[in-house]
Amino acid sequence: MTNSARSLVVVIAGCRWENIRGTDHRLATALSAEHDVLWVDPVVPRFGPAAVERPIGVGNNILDQVEQGISRLRVLAPPGPSRILVRSICNRLLFGALNRVMREGGRAPVAILSMSPTARLPQNLPGKRILHVTDDWVSGAGMMGLSGSFIRRNLMANLRIADAVTAVTPQLATQLKEMHPAAHVDTLPNGCHVVDEVGRGRHRARKPVIALLGQLNERLDLDLLESLAATGVGIRVIGPRRERDPAVKAGLDRFLNHVNVDWRGEVPASQVPELMADVSGGITPYLVNEFNEASFPLKTLEYLAVGLPVVSTNSSAARWLDSELIRIGRTREEFIGHVQQLISEGVSDSVRAQNREFARGHTWDARAASISALFADWALVAESEEPVRRSTMKEDKWNVQT
Repeated sequence: MTNSARSLVVVIAGCRWENIRGTDHRLATALSAEHDVLWVDPVVPRFGPAAVERPIGVGNNILDQVEQGISRLRVLAPPGPSRILVRSICNRLLFGALNRVMREGGRAPVAILSMSPTARLPQNLPGKRILHVTDDWVSGAGMMGLSGSFIRRNLMANLRIADAVTAVTPQLATQLKEMHPAAHVDTLPNGCHVVDEVGRGRHRARKPVIALLGQLNERLDLDLLESLAATGVGIRVIGPRRERDPAVKAGLDRFLNHVNVDWRGEVPASQVPELMADVSGGITPYLVNEFNEASFPLKTLEYLAVGLPVVSTNSSAARWLDSELIRIGRTREEFIGHVQQLISEGVSDSVRAQNREFARGHTWDARAASISALFADWALVAESEEPVRRSTMKEDKWNVQT
């Protein structure tokens, strides 16, 4: 782990670095512009499939650099880390590895940012403890293959431990406040990266095609998508399939097999702007349910960031953005009507510029600045107490609640 004059932020991620780049990755990358970031993967089980190299020996770790300013920590755990008797062991192994890495590197973090539904926030590691809740983890536990009761208990524990709590939507912030009334919860939505040049002129020849970006899973309103495809509208789909439910699998099969649906699968992030350079808009066709109401789809801002207008189903996120640039379809007919109107209107240079200008107010850099503001007071104090902070890391003593 690089030792530099920059402050250190520990990010306890809800996914592995190799996974699809979502909120965790983008916040970490934005934070790395001003801070060194230690990204902590979920523990790697000793046996079973794993897309990453395993450390040798339970409790051991591998530390490597994955991007400029970002190091990644992987810790080996016993098999079945989601099992009741193994969860507390995994937390202790993870915290022990963190303590060891901090001590060996001679550094202490100014903040510990957790975006994990399963890991506990460390209580004795120096730094401000920030819990950022990226989804309604409790109602979405089944989609993650986890126990809802376990996720609720873990979330409640972290709400009590955290010095600051943020959530991606006002709806989710309200839910967390109801769970733990003593918590002060701020809304910190997802963000985007604004792309100013797309397609090098190809955007002037827009096609009567709409884009659907992101993972294909249980969040999508497949009945709505099939109805939209049945109208003959061209739909370019960019993203991998990640469904678990057999019924959703069958629905995705039907939708993607429509003659006017062009599914490109998972593509490198660098290629996405080019693939959206000649379409007429983007859609966020999420089911209206408890889980989605608390979520903030990345795709909505990502469409605007490349200059595309958006049609979304009715959601807390779309309402919070409160912009006429996002057309909300409250019924199936209204959604399809908005898409057809959007395609018939086309996208002028002025509309593209307006969309990107709106997106500039919601960049990942802006979100990272909001996170940094939460621990700015700690960073100032920590600079004057460096010898004291280092002394707290001389022993592997952890107050771990399980």
